[in-house]
Amino acid sequence: MGGVLCLAIATLASLGIPWTVKRAVEALETDAANAALGVFVGSILGLAAINAAARLGSRLAMIGAAQRVEADIRDDLYASLTRFPPALFTRYPTGDLMARATSDVSGVKTVVGFGGVSMIQTTFAFVGAIAAMVVVDPWLTLWAMLPFPAMILLARRFTSLVHERTEAMQGQLGVLSGRVQEHLAGMSVVRAYAMEGQARETFGQASAAYLRHALALSRIQAQFTPLMSLIAGVGTLVVLWAGGLAVVEGRITLGSLVAFNGYLAYLAWPTLALGWTLSMVRRGLTSMGRIQEVVEAVPDVERTEASRRVPRGGPAPRSRALAFRGLAFTYGDRAPALVDVTFEVGEGEVVAVVGPTGSGKSTLGLLLVRLWDPPIGTVFVGGQDVTAMDLATLRGDVAYVPQESFLFSRSIQDNVTLARPDVDQVEAKQAIVLAGVAEEIEGLPRGLDTVVGERGLTLSGGQRQRVALARALAGEAPILVLDDVFANVDAAKEEEILGNLAGALHGRTVLLTTHRLRAARAADRIVVLDAGRVVETGTHDALIERGGLYARLWRIQQLEEEIAHAP
Repeated sequence: MGGVLCLAIATLASLGIPWTVKRAVEALETDAANAALGVFVGSILGLAAINAAARLGSRLAMIGAAQRVEADIRDDLYASLTRFPPALFTRYPTGDLMARATSDVSGVKTVVGFGGVSMIQTTFAFVGAIAAMVVVDPWLTLWAMLPFPAMILLARRFTSLVHERTEAMQGQLGVLSGRVQEHLAGMSVVRAYAMEGQARETFGQASAAYLRHALALSRIQAQFTPLMSLIAGVGTLVVLWAGGLAVVEGRITLGSLVAFNGYLAYLAWPTLALGWTLSMVRRGLTSMGRIQEVVEAVPDVERTEASRRVPRGGPAPRSRALAFRGLAFTYGDRAPALVDVTFEVGEGEVVAVVGPTGSGKSTLGLLLVRLWDPPIGTVFVGGQDVTAMDLATLRGDVAYVPQESFLFSRSIQDNVTLARPDVDQVEAKQAIVLAGVAEEIEGLPRGLDTVVGERGLTLSGGQRQRVALARALAGEAPILVLDDVFANVDAAKEEEILGNLAGALHGRTVLLTTHRLRAARAADRIVVLDAGRVVETGTHDALIERGGLYARLWRIQQLEEEIAHAP
């Protein structure tokens, strides 16, 4: 509000200068010898000083406000991204989200700051100058306003084209950012398969497309200002002709004509800068629309899900037993991942889920922790439908280790504790020992304080997986969901970890999905999936005796181990 007030003061001071010039000219016409020119000059200098100070104040206030708006928008956008369901991440690629979080947020800041200053200043200038021109001479003002309908039509067409070009350019910027992010994340693959040339070509194509959109926007912007200048120039000529006649006829004084032309000149810069201002505003509004699309997407999803769920907010479950009842699930338009899956995991029981690749094992864990939402009445914790449970309560009770282990670019200790107040360094060390990675971490230069690279790439795949396992064990959550945590370790290390976990898992409810049947053999019970369906259930010995799918998988793994150890 202070910035707007400063702009109003600056505009009044600017408008006072032509009026002072008018009085000076009239004083010279009346009595040149006694005209108080010093007073007029001092008044003009004073008004110019007030104008400069007020404009400075307006910029400091409004641009500072724009910085705060930018921070708020960035915070809201990031908060929305943390609540994004996986389905929305498939709709918005990472590069596009990064473009919205950087370029679009910057565009909004620009329109709120410089754009806001320019728009308010232009509005005040037009309203104030036209009002002053009407006071000088209404008929001359009508002549001066003749070009304005053409300017308005031109401005409307301009903003429409700028919106189209800006939206295309910002969309392509998202594509370009996606190319960079993808190639940087997969640079080892790019180099290993000598794809550098192809990567440069792909990036070059995306960059060229972005350049085309940017040039198309620039052409529109470049055409607008000269056209506005031409129209404004015609208006000035009309005023000189009509105003000169009025002076000759004695209808207005020479001082009034000078003042009128001063006000017309005062409008020249806002008129010429109108294209720049409208372009900035249009680009900012387009960017704001792209940000709102993301921010509002999460509430829309949450409202849709809430409308089909049972009421939430019940007490925390007393039991930690798990149950899957008639569970069927499909990712979008793909083939069903799970079909009528029904089994239970008793409190304190360890149940292994095994099956061929693509049988739907990992989907069970994703649905249990609601990284993807299951259908109502199909997944239960302690007898409660997980879709009706508070997410913080559910995820506080369940420690989940995904198949693709992710580590932050921080110390190993930070990756294990995750800043949880109930997990200290002692517990982190104990968890690392249980996960079978203590010796390797002790061999690192700074031990637990060693900072791993982006996504943990300075550790091996097996080390990352075991650090992620330690993260789950350190939290002492009553329910563990372990998705193929032994995939990247050898048989000896697997036996070591299983021995460590024998005592640590006591009393915990464990759902272990794995294709390593040695780990499954140690479970209390085994569920066998095939093509998303439960085909067998039982202990290791019972399933071997039955001679079904599990027995065949076991024989294949035994044969593979014999071949691997053959001399």
